[in-house]
Amino acid sequence: MKFQSIFLATAILLVSISLLTPAFAQSTQVSYTVKLSSFNLNVSYPSEVMPTDNVTITIQGSPRASNVYLQSLSVIVYYADAAGLHQLTSQTLVSNPSNSYAYYGTSATANFTKSLTVNVPQDAPRTSLVALFSETTQSNNYYYNDFGPYPFSYWYYRDPIFLSYYPSYSAETDQAISPLSYVKATTPEFVTLQSEYQQLQQQLNQAQTQNQQLHTSITQQNSTISQLNQQLTSANTTAQTYQTAAVVFAIIAIALAALSIYEIRSKGKSKNISEPKSTN
Repeated sequence: MKFQSIFLATAILLVSISLLTPAFAQSTQVSYTVKLSSFNLNVSYPSEVMPTDNVTITIQGSPRASNVYLQSLSVIVYYADAAGLHQLTSQTLVSNPSNSYAYYGTSATANFTKSLTVNVPQDAPRTSLVALFSETTQSNNYYYNDFGPYPFSYWYYRDPIFLSYYPSYSAETDQAISPLSYVKATTPEFVTLQSEYQQLQQQLNQAQTQNQQLHTSITQQNSTISQLNQQLTSANTTAQTYQTAAVVFAIIAIALAALSIYEIRSKGKSKNISEPKSTN
């Protein structure tokens, strides 16, 4: 009974600890829209990750105007803790040479998709990943020169004025932040509970081993008791047989003794009768 009480108490403690253990369910994909000056970026990422995981981040870009000239689009991924920001990666998603901007219109073909993979450090605390997106675009500004003939008043009604347009290559930059996956790292409280859980698990394993040994010993003892009961039954049967035989032998002996006494007495009487009496 004492062993059963210890076993039951250990099992209850293990169940209690398991209920406190966080369940790491399969992470779902979520998305966030980043609005830059010239592009909307739809960022997709897993909702939760663990330390040492490789996180895949997908970026879908679409221009916000009818004609966008993009030189570069880059991203930096950080995570934060009490000491500050820690950079995990820095990547350039779109790159074109200076003064050679890629044109993006409003058609479906103007959209683009990029992806990157980030490894979460093993020692990362419970925190969130964040991404800083930066774009460099060409402004849609134009200037023109008037090449019309002079004097203006003289040629105004004779020939049209010719205007030449030249694009302005002045760069514009913009930045925006996007939240990323939540790092579901272990907490000190969980580490303590996990240590206690492991100790209780060891105690349970030892208790189960002792229980198995006790079951084996009990089985062996039961087998020995069964054999002894069989021997006792056989001995009792033999004893009863011997007792019956002894009674029979005793009866026979008594009968023989009585018969012998009877015969002796009979012979004595016969002798006395056969001998004559002596005369004086």
